[in-house]
Amino acid sequence: MRILKYLVACGTGLMLVSGCGSEQQEVKEIPKVAVEVEPAHNGDLTITKTFSGTLEGAKQSIVYATIPERVVSIPVSEGSFIKKGQPIIKLDKNGSASKYNQARAVYLYAKENYEKMSRLYEQKAISEMNYNKAGMAFEVAKSDFAAATATVELSVPIDGIVTDISVNLGDQAPLGIPIATVANTKEMRLTVFLPLKDVEKLTVGEVADINIYSNAPISAKIIEVSRSADPNTRLFRVELEMNNPNDLLKPGMYAGARIVIDNFRDILLVSNRAIFSEEGIFKIYVVENGMAYTRTIEIGASDGVKTQILSGLEIGEQVVVVGKSALRDETPVILPKEEYENVSG
Repeated sequence: MRILKYLVACGTGLMLVSGCGSEQQEVKEIPKVAVEVEPAHNGDLTITKTFSGTLEGAKQSIVYATIPERVVSIPVSEGSFIKKGQPIIKLDKNGSASKYNQARAVYLYAKENYEKMSRLYEQKAISEMNYNKAGMAFEVAKSDFAAATATVELSVPIDGIVTDISVNLGDQAPLGIPIATVANTKEMRLTVFLPLKDVEKLTVGEVADINIYSNAPISAKIIEVSRSADPNTRLFRVELEMNNPNDLLKPGMYAGARIVIDNFRDILLVSNRAIFSEEGIFKIYVVENGMAYTRTIEIGASDGVKTQILSGLEIGEQVVVVGKSALRDETPVILPKEEYENVSG
C-alpha cells in the first residue's frame, strides 16, 4: 500500500515537472495599423469668411410724413416702378395741419398779379421796381406752394422700385417713422458687420463674392469700412456694392458676402484630417521607419481644409491623415504600397 502511494505521488510529481518544463513564455506581436499619410509641405493659404446681411438698393430714398394728416390715397403699390417726384402717398389737403389750401390761394393770387404786372410793364405803365416786386412775390408764393404740396403729396427724388409701404388708407401718418421706401435697383448694396480682428484687415476697393441661394456668386466691392464700432454689438459696419445683372437681386433678399480676410504665402501646411486634440493640445501622428509617433504641434491659420503649422513639424515629414483613431504613440503601421515607396524612397 505504501509502495502504491509512493508511485502515485511520484507520478504526480513528474507530470507537474513535465508540465512546468513544457511551459513557454509567449511574446505577443502588436498588429500593424493600416494608415494613409501625406507630407507636410509649404504652400499658400487664403482665409475667407462669410458674413450675412439684407440687400437694398444702392440708391435708396425713404418717405417720411412732416404733418400728422390722414392718408387719403396710395396711388402706387409695392413692387411698382415710379419716377422721381411721382406721388407715393397722399395726405388730406383739408386737414388742420395742412397749409396746402392757403399756400395755393396765395400762389394763384401772386401768379395772376405777376402776369398783370408783366403786361403793364411791357406797356411802360409801371416802374421796373414794381414789376420786380411782383415777380419776387410770385417766386416766393410758388416756392411756398411747392413746399405745402410736398407735405401732402409724398414723393422721392429718384426713379426706382417701391420696396415698402407701411401705412394704409385712413391711417394717421406718423411723424419720424418711415412710411415708404423707394430703391434704385440697377446697383445693390449689402451691409454686413464684422469683429475688429477681421475688419482691421480690410480696405476699401477689395473684391468680395455675394452669394444668393444656389445662384452663381456676384462680384462686389467694399465701398466703406466703418471706423467705429456699434456701441451695442461692438461690430464694425462694412458696405459692399454690386451691379444687378438681369435684376436678379431684389431689395430685402438675404445674402452672404464671402470676404477674403487674410492671404499667407509659402507657409508650412498639413491637411486638417491629420490634426486632433487631446485636452486642448493639438497633436498629429508622424510616421518614421514603419512606426507612428505622437507629435505636439502649434497651429496657426486655417481655411477649413488645410492648417498652418507654426512649430512641432518639419517640411517633408509624413503625417497620418487616415487611420489615426486606431493609433497610439509608437504604433507599428502599414502603408499602401505607393505611399510606402514614397516614404522609404
